[in-house]
Amino acid sequence: MEKRVLVPLAEGFEMIEALSVVDILRRGNIFVETAALGGDRTVTSSHGVTVFADTLLSNCLDKEYDLIVLPGGIPGAENLKNSSDLADLLKKQHKEKRLYGAICAAPALVLEHHGLLEGKKATCHPGFVTHLSSQENTDKKVVVDGNCVTSRGAGTSIDFSLELLFLLAGKETQETVRQGLALSTASD
Repeated sequence: MEKRVLVPLAEGFEMIEALSVVDILRRGNIFVETAALGGDRTVTSSHGVTVFADTLLSNCLDKEYDLIVLPGGIPGAENLKNSSDLADLLKKQHKEKRLYGAICAAPALVLEHHGLLEGKKATCHPGFVTHLSSQENTDKKVVVDGNCVTSRGAGTSIDFSLELLFLLAGKETQETVRQGLALSTASD
């Protein structure tokens, strides 16, 4: 069965964090749907790059996803936090023990805010660690705790994306995509 992933995009999202997830998962033959939070599929990143989302978030409310991934960025993460539709989707994802993830400010501003990090280890952008109930794992690039995956920011977005790919498609697919990206290994 085809894996399905949702990447919500809000005005002011961090482009590298959102699109590296989309790119790497699609390279692994995962179905990824980007969804704009507003009434327009055109969304502008925190650095002024305009992206045309696949759909609107309002069209995703009755769908099931194997993973929902939140990019960071300011004010993008704040806009994600303020979406009641997204909060409902994330709480359903958590309750049904399906994967959800966030990077940069989104773990602190969205997941923590909506109670989705309760009892979980997490990391986020260093500028937002004080928003987390525990700073125990905030020095790690990527933290996986059960069905929750978090990461620090733009500089860790490829590691984050590859970890998500591993969780969805396994080591072989992850390694194939890693090799296609010509990423260096520990021995390089």
